Amino acid sequence: MKMTADQYWDRWEELMGRGEASYEKWNGLEDLLSIAQKEKDLYKEFCCRFGIMRTVNYLGEYEELFDHFEWCNGFFLDNEESLQDWVESFFWIYKWMAEHLVKMPGIDTELLDAFFTDFQEAYDRYGYSLRPFYQHQHRRALKTGNAEEAEEYYQMWIASERDSLSDCEACEYQTQLEYFYFTGEKEKARPIEMLLLSKEVTCGEIPHLTYSKLLLPYLEDGRVEEASRYQSEGYFFIYDKPHFLVEASEHIRFLALTEPVRGIKVLERHIEYADSGKDPYGMFYFYMSAIVLHRKLVEAGHRPGFAIDVMSEIAEEIAGDFDERNGNDFFSREMEKIYSL
Repeated sequence: MKMTADQYWDRWEELMGRGEASYEKWNGLEDLLSIAQKEKDLYKEFCCRFGIMRTVNYLGEYEELFDHFEWCNGFFLDNEESLQDWVESFFWIYKWMAEHLVKMPGIDTELLDAFFTDFQEAYDRYGYSLRPFYQHQHRRALKTGNAEEAEEYYQMWIASERDSLSDCEACEYQTQLEYFYFTGEKEKARPIEMLLLSKEVTCGEIPHLTYSKLLLPYLEDGRVEEASRYQSEGYFFIYDKPHFLVEASEHIRFLALTEPVRGIKVLERHIEYADSGKDPYGMFYFYMSAIVLHRKLVEAGHRPGFAIDVMSEIAEEIAGDFDERNGNDFFSREMEKIYSL
Protein backbone atom coordinates (compact mmCIF):
# COMPACT_ATOMS: atom_id res chain seq x y z
CA MET A 1 0.00 0.00 0.00
CA LYS A 2 1.37 3.38 -1.03
CA MET A 3 2.22 5.87 1.72
CA THR A 4 0.33 9.13 1.79
CA ALA A 5 2.39 12.32 2.04
CA ASP A 6 1.39 12.69 5.69
CA GLN A 7 2.41 9.11 6.46
CA TYR A 8 5.72 9.65 4.72
CA TRP A 9 6.63 12.76 6.70
CA ASP A 10 5.34 11.28 9.95
CA ARG A 11 7.67 8.34 9.43
CA TRP A 12 10.60 10.64 8.55
CA GLU A 13 10.01 12.75 11.67
CA GLU A 14 9.73 9.63 13.82
CA LEU A 15 13.06 8.30 12.54
CA MET A 16 14.78 11.67 12.87
CA GLY A 17 13.48 11.97 16.42
CA ARG A 18 15.36 8.87 17.52
CA GLY A 19 18.31 10.14 19.51
CA GLU A 20 20.68 7.22 19.10
CA ALA A 21 22.17 6.33 15.74
CA SER A 22 21.38 2.74 14.81
CA TYR A 23 21.32 0.47 11.80
CA GLU A 24 17.55 0.17 12.26
CA LYS A 25 17.21 3.94 11.93
CA TRP A 26 19.51 3.94 8.89
CA ASN A 27 17.50 1.17 7.21
CA GLY A 28 14.27 3.05 7.85
CA LEU A 29 15.66 6.17 6.20
CA GLU A 30 16.96 4.12 3.28
CA ASP A 31 13.42 2.79 2.76
CA LEU A 32 12.09 6.35 2.63
CA LEU A 33 14.91 7.34 0.28
CA SER A 34 13.93 4.54 -2.08
CA ILE A 35 10.34 5.82 -2.13
CA ALA A 36 11.52 9.38 -2.80
CA GLN A 37 13.68 8.21 -5.70
CA LYS A 38 10.81 6.24 -7.24
CA GLU A 39 8.62 9.32 -6.95
CA LYS A 40 11.46 11.50 -8.34
CA ASP A 41 10.87 13.87 -5.42
CA LEU A 42 14.24 15.55 -4.95
CA TYR A 43 13.28 17.43 -1.80
CA LYS A 44 12.23 14.22 -0.08
CA GLU A 45 15.47 12.68 -1.30
CA PHE A 46 17.48 15.54 0.21
CA CYS A 47 15.70 15.16 3.56
CA CYS A 48 16.32 11.42 3.65
CA ARG A 49 19.96 11.73 2.67
CA PHE A 50 20.40 14.40 5.33
CA GLY A 51 18.97 12.03 7.92
CA ILE A 52 21.21 9.23 6.71
CA MET A 53 24.28 11.46 7.04
CA ARG A 54 23.33 12.27 10.63
CA THR A 55 23.06 8.55 11.30
CA VAL A 56 26.00 6.98 9.48
CA ASN A 57 28.44 9.54 10.90
CA TYR A 58 27.85 8.02 14.35
CA LEU A 59 28.05 4.45 13.05
CA GLY A 60 31.48 4.87 11.47
CA GLU A 61 30.12 4.43 7.93
CA TYR A 62 32.17 7.25 6.48
CA GLU A 63 32.03 6.32 2.79
CA GLU A 64 28.24 6.56 3.05
CA LEU A 65 28.63 10.00 4.61
CA PHE A 66 30.85 11.15 1.73
CA ASP A 67 28.50 9.86 -0.97
CA HIS A 68 25.36 11.41 0.51
CA PHE A 69 27.12 14.72 1.21
CA GLU A 70 28.19 15.02 -2.42
CA TRP A 71 24.60 14.60 -3.61
CA CYS A 72 23.14 16.90 -0.95
CA ASN A 73 25.72 19.60 -1.58
CA GLY A 74 24.87 19.63 -5.28
CA PHE A 75 21.16 19.84 -4.50
CA PHE A 76 21.74 22.58 -1.93
CA LEU A 77 23.76 24.71 -4.34
CA ASP A 78 21.07 24.33 -7.01
CA ASN A 79 18.26 25.27 -4.61
CA GLU A 80 19.79 27.63 -2.04
CA GLU A 81 16.95 30.15 -2.06
CA SER A 82 14.36 27.55 -1.09
CA LEU A 83 16.60 25.81 1.46
CA GLN A 84 17.45 28.72 3.74
CA ASP A 85 15.96 26.94 6.76
CA TRP A 86 18.48 24.14 6.21
CA VAL A 87 21.65 26.24 6.08
CA GLU A 88 22.94 25.72 9.61
CA SER A 89 21.95 22.07 9.81
CA PHE A 90 23.59 21.31 6.49
CA PHE A 91 26.71 23.41 7.13
CA TRP A 92 27.30 21.52 10.37
CA ILE A 93 28.04 18.45 8.26
CA TYR A 94 31.03 20.19 6.67
CA LYS A 95 32.74 19.63 10.02
CA TRP A 96 32.10 15.88 9.94
CA MET A 97 33.39 15.72 6.40
CA ALA A 98 36.52 17.64 7.37
CA GLU A 99 37.11 15.27 10.28
CA HIS A 100 36.84 12.06 8.28
CA LEU A 101 38.14 12.88 4.80
CA VAL A 102 41.60 13.43 6.28
CA LYS A 103 41.54 9.88 7.66
CA MET A 104 41.38 8.33 4.19
CA PRO A 105 44.84 8.03 2.57
CA GLY A 106 43.22 7.44 -0.81
CA ILE A 107 41.88 11.00 -0.80
CA ASP A 108 44.74 13.06 -2.15
CA THR A 109 45.92 16.44 -0.92
CA GLU A 110 44.47 18.27 -3.92
CA LEU A 111 41.00 16.94 -3.17
CA LEU A 112 41.37 17.73 0.53
CA ASP A 113 42.44 21.28 -0.29
CA ALA A 114 39.45 21.68 -2.62
CA PHE A 115 37.06 20.50 0.08
CA PHE A 116 38.51 22.86 2.69
CA THR A 117 38.23 25.72 0.19
CA ASP A 118 34.54 24.89 -0.28
CA PHE A 119 34.16 24.70 3.51
CA GLN A 120 35.65 28.17 3.95
CA GLU A 121 33.70 29.72 1.08
CA ALA A 122 30.38 28.30 2.28
CA TYR A 123 30.80 29.74 5.78
CA ASP A 124 32.07 33.05 4.38
CA ARG A 125 29.17 33.34 1.96
CA TYR A 126 26.63 33.19 4.78
CA GLY A 127 28.61 35.32 7.21
CA TYR A 128 29.45 32.60 9.71
CA SER A 129 32.62 32.68 11.77
CA LEU A 130 35.53 30.71 10.33
CA ARG A 131 36.28 29.32 13.79
CA PRO A 132 35.16 25.76 12.82
CA PHE A 133 37.14 25.95 9.58
CA TYR A 134 40.34 26.91 11.41
CA GLN A 135 39.69 24.28 14.06
CA HIS A 136 39.44 21.55 11.45
CA GLN A 137 42.46 22.80 9.56
CA HIS A 138 44.25 22.53 12.91
CA ARG A 139 42.97 18.97 13.39
CA ARG A 140 43.94 18.09 9.83
CA ALA A 141 47.48 19.29 10.53
CA LEU A 142 47.64 17.17 13.68
CA LYS A 143 46.48 14.06 11.85
CA THR A 144 49.03 14.58 9.10
CA GLY A 145 51.90 15.42 11.43
CA ASN A 146 52.36 19.04 10.33
CA ALA A 147 53.29 20.72 13.63
CA GLU A 148 53.90 24.15 12.10
CA GLU A 149 50.49 24.35 10.44
CA ALA A 150 48.85 22.91 13.55
CA GLU A 151 50.17 25.82 15.60
CA GLU A 152 49.29 28.38 12.92
CA TYR A 153 45.69 27.21 12.67
CA TYR A 154 45.42 26.76 16.42
CA GLN A 155 46.12 30.45 16.93
CA MET A 156 43.64 31.44 14.20
CA TRP A 157 41.00 29.15 15.69
CA ILE A 158 41.37 30.44 19.25
CA ALA A 159 41.29 34.07 18.04
CA SER A 160 38.07 33.62 16.04
CA GLU A 161 34.62 34.42 17.36
CA ARG A 162 32.24 31.68 18.44
CA ASP A 163 28.82 31.43 16.81
CA SER A 164 26.05 28.90 16.26
CA LEU A 165 28.21 26.65 14.06
CA SER A 166 31.09 26.45 16.52
CA ASP A 167 31.64 23.20 18.39
CA CYS A 168 30.35 23.11 21.94
CA GLU A 169 32.74 24.15 24.70
CA ALA A 170 33.44 20.56 25.72
CA CYS A 171 34.49 19.53 22.20
CA GLU A 172 36.68 22.60 21.84
CA TYR A 173 38.38 21.89 25.16
CA GLN A 174 38.94 18.30 24.00
CA THR A 175 40.67 19.57 20.86
CA GLN A 176 42.91 21.78 22.99
CA LEU A 177 43.70 18.89 25.32
CA GLU A 178 44.76 16.67 22.42
CA TYR A 179 46.93 19.43 21.02
CA PHE A 180 48.77 20.02 24.28
CA TYR A 181 49.53 16.32 24.54
CA PHE A 182 50.73 16.39 20.93
CA THR A 183 53.14 19.22 21.76
CA GLY A 184 54.11 17.75 25.14
CA GLU A 185 52.76 20.78 27.04
CA LYS A 186 51.29 18.76 29.89
CA GLU A 187 51.12 21.74 32.23
CA LYS A 188 48.65 23.41 29.83
CA ALA A 189 46.65 20.20 29.56
CA ARG A 190 46.15 19.75 33.32
CA PRO A 191 43.42 22.38 33.96
CA ILE A 192 41.53 21.21 30.87
CA GLU A 193 41.70 17.60 32.08
CA MET A 194 40.18 18.58 35.40
CA LEU A 195 37.46 20.62 33.74
CA LEU A 196 36.42 17.77 31.45
CA LEU A 197 36.74 14.99 34.02
CA SER A 198 34.65 16.94 36.52
CA LYS A 199 31.91 17.03 33.85
CA GLU A 200 31.60 20.76 34.42
CA VAL A 201 31.41 20.98 30.63
CA THR A 202 30.15 17.94 28.79
CA CYS A 203 28.35 16.76 25.65
CA GLY A 204 27.37 13.57 23.84
CA GLU A 205 31.00 12.58 23.21
CA ILE A 206 32.80 14.25 26.11
CA PRO A 207 34.21 13.00 28.46
CA HIS A 208 33.90 9.74 26.47
CA LEU A 209 36.84 10.77 24.27
CA THR A 210 38.81 12.33 27.11
CA TYR A 211 39.76 9.36 29.25
CA SER A 212 41.81 7.47 26.68
CA LYS A 213 44.01 10.51 26.00
CA LEU A 214 45.16 10.55 29.62
CA LEU A 215 46.20 6.92 29.98
CA LEU A 216 49.72 6.82 28.57
CA PRO A 217 50.70 10.33 29.75
CA TYR A 218 49.60 9.43 33.27
CA LEU A 219 51.47 6.13 33.06
CA GLU A 220 54.62 7.97 31.94
CA ASP A 221 54.28 10.26 34.97
CA GLY A 222 53.92 7.31 37.35
CA ARG A 223 50.26 8.03 38.06
CA VAL A 224 49.35 4.39 37.50
CA GLU A 225 46.48 4.13 39.97
CA GLU A 226 44.72 7.18 38.52
CA ALA A 227 45.30 5.95 34.98
CA SER A 228 43.87 2.52 35.82
CA ARG A 229 40.78 4.12 37.30
CA TYR A 230 40.30 6.30 34.24
CA GLN A 231 40.78 3.28 31.99
CA SER A 232 37.93 1.44 33.69
CA GLU A 233 35.68 4.49 33.82
CA GLY A 234 36.51 5.61 30.30
CA TYR A 235 36.11 2.32 28.51
CA PHE A 236 32.58 2.03 29.87
CA PHE A 237 31.62 4.95 27.61
CA ILE A 238 32.92 3.39 24.39
CA TYR A 239 32.72 -0.39 24.81
CA ASP A 240 29.56 -0.54 22.68
CA LYS A 241 30.94 1.82 20.00
CA PRO A 242 33.11 -0.41 17.79
CA HIS A 243 34.07 2.47 15.47
CA PHE A 244 35.92 4.33 18.26
CA LEU A 245 39.13 2.73 17.04
CA VAL A 246 41.62 5.41 18.06
CA GLU A 247 40.25 5.53 21.58
CA ALA A 248 40.09 1.72 21.81
CA SER A 249 43.70 1.54 20.61
CA GLU A 250 44.76 3.89 23.41
CA HIS A 251 43.06 1.64 25.95
CA ILE A 252 44.77 -1.40 24.42
CA ARG A 253 48.23 0.16 24.57
CA PHE A 254 47.73 1.14 28.19
CA LEU A 255 46.50 -2.33 29.14
CA ALA A 256 49.32 -3.97 27.17
CA LEU A 257 51.76 -2.15 29.45
CA THR A 258 49.86 -2.79 32.69
CA GLU A 259 47.36 -5.68 32.51
CA PRO A 260 47.77 -7.28 29.08
CA VAL A 261 45.19 -10.03 29.58
CA ARG A 262 42.48 -7.38 30.04
CA GLY A 263 43.47 -5.88 26.70
CA ILE A 264 42.19 -8.96 24.88
CA LYS A 265 38.55 -8.06 25.60
CA VAL A 266 39.01 -4.57 24.19
CA LEU A 267 40.66 -6.02 21.10
CA GLU A 268 37.81 -8.47 20.58
CA ARG A 269 35.12 -5.81 20.87
CA HIS A 270 36.56 -3.62 18.12
CA ILE A 271 38.45 -5.97 15.80
CA GLU A 272 35.54 -6.63 13.44
CA TYR A 273 35.09 -2.94 12.68
CA ALA A 274 38.86 -2.46 12.38
CA ASP A 275 39.08 -5.33 9.89
CA SER A 276 36.33 -3.75 7.78
CA GLY A 277 38.77 -1.06 6.60
CA LYS A 278 36.14 1.66 6.91
CA ASP A 279 38.51 3.87 8.90
CA PRO A 280 42.13 3.41 7.72
CA TYR A 281 43.40 5.99 10.21
CA GLY A 282 41.83 4.20 13.16
CA MET A 283 42.75 0.84 11.66
CA PHE A 284 46.44 1.82 11.66
CA TYR A 285 46.47 2.73 15.35
CA PHE A 286 44.34 -0.26 16.31
CA TYR A 287 46.57 -2.76 14.52
CA MET A 288 49.73 -1.18 15.91
CA SER A 289 48.26 -1.40 19.41
CA ALA A 290 47.30 -5.04 18.83
CA ILE A 291 50.92 -5.76 17.88
CA VAL A 292 52.13 -4.26 21.16
CA LEU A 293 49.51 -6.24 23.08
CA HIS A 294 50.58 -9.47 21.38
CA ARG A 295 54.21 -8.89 22.33
CA LYS A 296 53.38 -8.05 25.94
CA LEU A 297 51.20 -11.14 26.27
CA VAL A 298 54.03 -13.34 24.99
CA GLU A 299 56.49 -11.64 27.35
CA ALA A 300 54.11 -12.39 30.23
CA GLY A 301 54.06 -16.07 29.30
CA HIS A 302 50.68 -16.16 27.56
CA ARG A 303 49.81 -17.61 24.16
CA PRO A 304 47.76 -14.95 22.34
CA GLY A 305 44.76 -16.25 20.46
CA PHE A 306 45.25 -13.82 17.59
CA ALA A 307 47.89 -13.45 14.89
CA ILE A 308 49.61 -10.21 13.98
CA ASP A 309 51.44 -10.99 10.72
CA VAL A 310 48.67 -9.61 8.50
CA MET A 311 48.09 -6.69 10.88
CA SER A 312 51.76 -5.74 10.62
CA GLU A 313 51.69 -5.80 6.83
CA ILE A 314 48.51 -3.75 6.63
CA ALA A 315 49.71 -1.20 9.20
CA GLU A 316 52.92 -0.70 7.21
CA GLU A 317 50.93 -0.27 3.99
CA ILE A 318 48.62 2.28 5.60
CA ALA A 319 51.58 4.19 7.04
CA GLY A 320 53.22 4.25 3.62
CA ASP A 321 50.03 5.47 1.96
CA PHE A 322 49.54 8.26 4.49
CA ASP A 323 53.18 9.37 4.32
CA GLU A 324 53.04 9.46 0.52
CA ARG A 325 49.84 11.51 0.60
CA ASN A 326 51.05 13.84 3.35
CA GLY A 327 54.56 14.29 1.97
CA ASN A 328 56.35 13.42 5.21
CA ASP A 329 57.30 10.45 7.42
CA PHE A 330 54.90 11.11 10.29
CA PHE A 331 53.21 7.71 10.19
CA SER A 332 56.52 5.89 9.88
CA ARG A 333 57.64 7.70 13.02
CA GLU A 334 54.35 6.82 14.72
CA MET A 335 55.07 3.17 13.95
CA GLU A 336 58.53 3.41 15.50
CA LYS A 337 57.13 5.16 18.58
CA ILE A 338 54.47 2.51 19.17
CA TYR A 339 56.84 -0.38 18.43
CA SER A 340 59.18 0.98 21.10
CA LEU A 341 56.61 0.65 23.90
